[in-house]
Amino acid sequence: MVGVPEDRIAKLSQRFGRHAVGRPPGVTRARERRSYYLATELADRVDQVYREINHGLYPRSVSKSVFLETVLEFGLDHLDEITGLLAQAAEADSAAESP
Repeated sequence: MVGVPEDRIAKLSQRFGRHAVGRPPGVTRARERRSYYLATELADRVDQVYREINHGLYPRSVSKSVFLETVLEFGLDHLDEITGLLAQAAEADSAAESP
């Protein structure tokens, strides 16, 4: 191009180069974004309980991420207590799939 210094073009292309390659290989994240499909009733219950917990914690509050992480960690720490519930859920899934 006529009249546009080469270093200006290089600087502009650097701006886009950082985003195109993604996160540098050595960088780790503390949180991961994932999508999970939940029953609508369960998602509504999670939302309701989250609001109730935050109301009870007032004037403090927790983010929904912290709330969900805490609930999941508690469940994972008490797998022996919920294994029976998981077995029932597996049976219900099997029964729903078979004709």
